[in-house]
Amino acid sequence: MTVPPPLAPPPSPARWKPLAVLAAVFLFGGVAGVALGRGMALRDLEATFRGPPAEARAQFRLRAMRRHLDLTDRQVRELRSTLAEAETERDRLLSECRPALDALRDSTDARVKGVLTPDQLTRYEEFEAERQRRRPGPPPHGPGHPGRGRGPGGRGD
Repeated sequence: MTVPPPLAPPPSPARWKPLAVLAAVFLFGGVAGVALGRGMALRDLEATFRGPPAEARAQFRLRAMRRHLDLTDRQVRELRSTLAEAETERDRLLSECRPALDALRDSTDARVKGVLTPDQLTRYEEFEAERQRRRPGPPPHGPGHPGRGRGPGGRGD
């Protein structure tokens, strides 16, 4: 019967220190890179939302197209113009149908309120006011529009 050779002694802690330091530096670099990338993305997103909503929609669409389609500079210029024209037309079309949509929303709101008890009606109005406060951007019909928005006479009073 042969006796197995003795096991080597475990490496000393001093031998592991450089590896631990290297691993920590690598991990810290990864975390810092992710944080920096996220911060830059949030800054870009915030800058996009500072502009008008139509401009933000067009920018998001164009950015997605640039990422996925490898567009040339000429194509980007043409698409930017095309998307701006489409947003102008969208706004025109929405302004034409806005009165009918407002009337539908108002009649639906009146019917909903007619079904609720006084206690439910109070809670419903609080719920609607909170929903209006959370909505990003200006009220859809501007402040002070009767029955809409957050101005005098609006639901968000």
